[in-house]
Amino acid sequence: MEKAVFDIAVAGGGPAGIMAALHAARGGRSVCLIDRKKKIGVPVRCGEGMGLKGFTKSNSVRPEWIKSTIAKVKLVAPSGTTVSLPAGSDAYVIDRERMERDLTGEAVGAGTTFFPDTTVLGARLTDGGMYECATTRGTVACRCLILADGVESKLARDFGWNTALSPRNIHTCAFARMSGGGVEQDTCVFYLGHTLAPAGYAWVFPRGNDCANVGLGINGTFSAAGRARELLLGFVKRKFPGAACIDLHGGGVPMGSWLRPLVKGGVMVVGDAARQMNCSTGAGMNYALFSGRLAGTVAAQSVDGGRCRHSNLKLYEKEWARHYGKQQVRSYGLKESITGFSDDFFNDVAASIAGKDFNKLNVLKVFLAAFSKHPLLMVKAFRLFGA
Repeated sequence: MEKAVFDIAVAGGGPAGIMAALHAARGGRSVCLIDRKKKIGVPVRCGEGMGLKGFTKSNSVRPEWIKSTIAKVKLVAPSGTTVSLPAGSDAYVIDRERMERDLTGEAVGAGTTFFPDTTVLGARLTDGGMYECATTRGTVACRCLILADGVESKLARDFGWNTALSPRNIHTCAFARMSGGGVEQDTCVFYLGHTLAPAGYAWVFPRGNDCANVGLGINGTFSAAGRARELLLGFVKRKFPGAACIDLHGGGVPMGSWLRPLVKGGVMVVGDAARQMNCSTGAGMNYALFSGRLAGTVAAQSVDGGRCRHSNLKLYEKEWARHYGKQQVRSYGLKESITGFSDDFFNDVAASIAGKDFNKLNVLKVFLAAFSKHPLLMVKAFRLFGA
């Protein structure tokens, strides 16, 4: 690549970027996907958990991607009291690396030109109305640019977006693969406690064969260099003595309300770069897959006859808001409501619902129990859930 020209360029090869490239190419446009990593799908900065209902809005689940089928979720209070909840609709822990590799192959098969091990250094709008990306391998020009370069995205700033997140609206996380822990293979477990994970939580997601994804996230207000890693290793040592951790790495997770607008001119922002994340759980894979598919489809519809109809790109934001926008705002409200609460609060909540028939519990009932001693928060819960 010295100077290449495409209808649509996608910067970032995570789930959102891959889906954007795949569906833009399926729309009949010339597309390139640029990713700084040499190997697609790594590192895996998530627990790899997903619900089938949300996933199938974007794709079908292949049997070879499934590592574990999840029947229930456990919440462990600082006191050790455990609350069990049904997982709801079909839920899985999947092999995200394999999924991303397979979907990238589909994108290439549909006509996408893939540039791995390539960093986008900057982007600009040229006088001729094209978007130009300077990369470590040359220059890419396009009529529509989709930014999917993650929470640490700098490219959106080139086009006037304020992408800065306050410490309160980002979690610093450590992730690892654990073997030999003897975890329940049908259960995802979340551990709460200020000492364990300040204004955050630790998680254990099974992957089969006595293997699990473990991780720990803390609110940025309480973060310091290496702290999430230190807390995660201490957690594993206490809870799973003798277990081994491999592939230990870190990263940030956006926990703020989604970025507005999602479109400026011929530029679209998707996935973590757009803060499309469930702020109460930290889950973002289904959001990323959906936003990528939607952005790629709309981009392909908007590029025609050598030009890009910028006004049509706004359909992406409209459809995102209709499908997931309210849900994401709700999750942000819940996160804001409980950030900073003491361990005593979570212990009271666990005690109030422990032992109840978990098949009759749902998220609203859990939060109503949580806020029962806090009238103002009770009102917030009703407003957030539209009760």
